[in-house]
Amino acid sequence: MYVETSSSGYATARAAAPQPPRSPDPTADLQCLFKSYDAASFDFDAEAVAGFYDLPCLISTQGGNASFTARGELRAAMARLFAGYRQRGLVSASIVDLKLKTLSPDFARAVVRWSLGNARGMEVTGFSCSYTLRHADRRWRIAHAVALDEAARLAGLTPRGPMLSLTPR
Repeated sequence: MYVETSSSGYATARAAAPQPPRSPDPTADLQCLFKSYDAASFDFDAEAVAGFYDLPCLISTQGGNASFTARGELRAAMARLFAGYRQRGLVSASIVDLKLKTLSPDFARAVVRWSLGNARGMEVTGFSCSYTLRHADRRWRIAHAVALDEAARLAGLTPRGPMLSLTPR
């Protein structure tokens, strides 16, 4: 409940909009989020993938950290990342393993094993990524992604042209 002052200067009590009850175990919500994230990643949809991230957010790789405060700059970084995948002949990314851990009512951690496939539907390589998620505005979003071994796994694949980096130079 909050207090609102009317035009007459008298305070009136007004009930806040009812919130749906939150489940003490957010596992189903997180699984649903990663199912949607998997679908967006499968098609290398930079716009959709960027929508799963909280702002500001941080992405860490073996090459360093990149922080993002605007959806457009995150979308552009994802587009560069996906272009680098395509240069290596990769056409899809799929989650093959997901481990979830609730840290608090508003924070969770996920460890994902990704499979990267070619046009014939065969797995070419895979890597692991750790995510810290934050619950805000009645939804879960990725606050920090850590690509644990992505760079090392991709290093063995020969690009078909010059590689692009996650951060602009």
